[in-house]
Amino acid sequence: MEIKALIIDDEDSVQSILTAFLNRYVSEKGMQSSITSMSDPVKSLFELTTHGGEYQLILLDVRIPKLSGDEIYSSLEQVNPDILGRILFVTGYPEDLHDRFPDKKFNILQKPFRYNSFSDKLDELFH
Repeated sequence: MEIKALIIDDEDSVQSILTAFLNRYVSEKGMQSSITSMSDPVKSLFELTTHGGEYQLILLDVRIPKLSGDEIYSSLEQVNPDILGRILFVTGYPEDLHDRFPDKKFNILQKPFRYNSFSDKLDELFH
């Protein structure tokens, strides 16, 4: 099985860590991965509205300059709601999401994180 993933984060270091962790995860599970990383939230939103259905996993930062992760989420609610369950927010500020969407439950990986918590979150998403 191949997991096609999209990483949206404005920090290159976080993109690198997420890519490394995702590669380790799929390797341990005997799967393959195709990973796309993007740092521009506007281009990312366009990618998700046009090709979002192709991704099994979307790793999305919340605090991104210009267009935040919660704003991307809100846009997707209108345009491509089928993919919302594939989003894993990667953030040091989960309260941002709870403040903006008090009635919603999100998949959140809180920064800073270790591989084990990353792996556990993906197990939850994929099972």
